[in-house]
Amino acid sequence: MKRPSDPTTSTGKARHTWRGENPLSVFRGNPAMATAVVTTGDLLAILFAWLASRAELGGRISPLAVGIVAIVHQLVLSGTGLHTQLRMVSAASLFRRVVGSWLHTVLALGVIALLKPDWTPPAAALDFAILFFFALLFVRFATMLLRHGVRRHGRNLRYVLIAGTGEMAAQIDGVVTANPGWGLRVVGFLDSGCRPAADAALPEDRICGSFADLERVVRERVVDEVMIADPEASMGVVGALVAISRTLGLRTHIVASFLPGPWLGVDVQQILDNILLSLTPYSRDLFGLSLKRLVDLVGSACALIVLSPLFLILAVLVKLDSRGPVFFRERRVGLNGRVFVLRKFRSMCRDAAAQVEALSPRNEMDGPVFKMRDDPRVTRVGRWLRRFSLDEIPQLWNVLKGDMSLVGPRPLRPHEIAGHLAWQRRRLSMRPGLTCLWQVSGRNLIGFEQWMRLDLQYIDSWSMGLDLRILAQTLPAVILGRGAS
Repeated sequence: MKRPSDPTTSTGKARHTWRGENPLSVFRGNPAMATAVVTTGDLLAILFAWLASRAELGGRISPLAVGIVAIVHQLVLSGTGLHTQLRMVSAASLFRRVVGSWLHTVLALGVIALLKPDWTPPAAALDFAILFFFALLFVRFATMLLRHGVRRHGRNLRYVLIAGTGEMAAQIDGVVTANPGWGLRVVGFLDSGCRPAADAALPEDRICGSFADLERVVRERVVDEVMIADPEASMGVVGALVAISRTLGLRTHIVASFLPGPWLGVDVQQILDNILLSLTPYSRDLFGLSLKRLVDLVGSACALIVLSPLFLILAVLVKLDSRGPVFFRERRVGLNGRVFVLRKFRSMCRDAAAQVEALSPRNEMDGPVFKMRDDPRVTRVGRWLRRFSLDEIPQLWNVLKGDMSLVGPRPLRPHEIAGHLAWQRRRLSMRPGLTCLWQVSGRNLIGFEQWMRLDLQYIDSWSMGLDLRILAQTLPAVILGRGAS
């Protein structure tokens, strides 16, 4: 078998056959240098925003405030890994990273403004935030474009050996080749021996040997990283290859095709010297989720105070209309199966629960949920409350306590959750809400399965922007009484 050629330039001439011959190896082997460049760029963006905002009539931000903001910015970037520019990051992912780090900075600036208003005049703070956003965008994208340009010209490269010869290995090779800005070059492939040679999806001259030949191949050519991409290989075979790769000092990637995706969060830790791979099917945006909880606390507290006169009026109306308590309390299922007591203004007669079985033939909702129009159990005031969702107002207390959120999948009863199919139960992975996509999309006019799919759509695409959009759509839906019964 012909031995594959060494890593080459675009002219086809062999170069960098032995380790240490690459004149740019100091850059390739020292990620701290790239981190220093990005960090310096971020600090220059902060300095630019501060100096530019000083010209405004609204006042000047104190140098101490800017220093605190810069420190917070760097701590956040270091803690979340945003202080580096990963080779395979997309422009969209980079933009999200910039927005996330910028929001942290603005939050720090807001806290300083509350504690030390003389340090951060409002007009200057607003100018600083806007200028820093665009300066940070410029720095990050300019750095990314510069590094991509350098890599396209054959500099700052990392040579990758792919362990695998099947279709997956070929697909990864194609993706790497199509993205020269990543600075990755595939030097060859290793055969696991798990499939006949005829089934290999790659030319024979690109196969350097078997998994057992890893050490030999690394001695013969430049290899910076090993990527294991063979779904046919057993865990034992993969483990042995990882051990050799670690001994040789190579960065190692494992394409875990045996784990179905996509996942919204992937974390890797070590526990007792073993790798712990954590897969999360819901958003892991800790800053965004913390902001969501802050909005829940402030929003529910303010709403409870402002609506307290309405509470009193509705309580009197409920009491005068029919016998029974003012509030209806019921067990509902919340985050990951936690049971809590939900509060509503009572809109039905006292023995409503006892009549469910008799009314079940008139159920208009498919699935385990019972809903019907013209429900005879609903009182006169209750019908009006339900039409405009006023019976839901006491749930603001559940939001304040943390049982619920302002926006999230609606909480269901335990027996309704018991009727969930496996894929529907994932809706419990986020805190239930006062309003949701189902609420603003027609409520009872939507079938149960579509309702569940809307909940999963919300979880998969969650953002604070989506929450704000749902909240903005809730008021018109409530006023018009769309889908209410």
